[in-house]
Amino acid sequence: MVLMNLSYRTNYLHTYFKTTVVVPDTGKQDYTAVWLLHGYTGDDSAWIRHVNIEQLARKNDWVIIMPEGRNAFYSDSDFIPYYSFFIDEFIPKMQNLLPISTKREKNFIVGSSMGGYGALKIAFKNNDKFSKVAALSPITDIEHFRDNPKCPMAKKTFDSIFDSPEKIAKNQLINIFNNQQPQQQILTLCGDQDFMHEDNIMFKNFLSIHAKDRYTWMPVEGDHSWKTWSDNIDQVFTWLN
Repeated sequence: MVLMNLSYRTNYLHTYFKTTVVVPDTGKQDYTAVWLLHGYTGDDSAWIRHVNIEQLARKNDWVIIMPEGRNAFYSDSDFIPYYSFFIDEFIPKMQNLLPISTKREKNFIVGSSMGGYGALKIAFKNNDKFSKVAALSPITDIEHFRDNPKCPMAKKTFDSIFDSPEKIAKNQLINIFNNQQPQQQILTLCGDQDFMHEDNIMFKNFLSIHAKDRYTWMPVEGDHSWKTWSDNIDQVFTWLN
C-alpha cells in the first residue's frame, strides 16, 4: 500500500494545493478511483485521521483520492473558483499522475457534511464522469444550513461564497438535480440525532421520487460527527462495490 502526500501549484487557485492519495500495490494501470471529500474545517488529512483508509483501499483494491477543500463548499466564488478548479484542472491532473481509470463506471465520489454536498453537486453536474455518489450527513439545503443555529460556519463566510439569493438558488442540490437530470446511483445517510436530519429526510423524499430505483437511503444512528461517519463508511464502500 502506498500513501502519497501530493502538493502542486495550481493555475486556478494561484497557490499550492495538497492532496493525500492511497494506492494499492497490486500493479494495476486502471484502478477504480474514489474521490473522497472532507467537511468544513477539514483538509486532505481529515479522512486518514479518523478512518482506516488504507484498509478500505486494500479491501476493495481501489485508489482513494482525498483533496483539501479550503472551506470553499466545493463551489466557485469570487475568492476561490474551487468547482472549476476541481473539474477542469484537478481531475485531469490526477488522472495523468495516477494509475486510475478515466471511465465513468470506475469513478465514484463520496463525501461527508460539506463534502457530502460537494460530492452530490459535483456528481449531479458531471454525469459523464461519475457513476456512483455517496454522501454521509450531507448539507442538502444550503440556505437552511446557513440559518441553522447549530451551523458551524459564520454567516459572513457563507455569504462570501453564496453572495446572492440567485447564487443560493443556483447551488441548491434539488435545483441542480432538476436542471441536470443526473443518472448516477445515489446513496445518502444521516444520523437520527444530526442537526440536519430533517433536511436530509426531505432530500431523501425528493430523491425517492425523482431518482427512484437509483437511490438508496441508509438510516443510521448518531449525530453530525466523525463517529457516525467512521461507523458507517465501510457499509458505504460495500454499497459502492
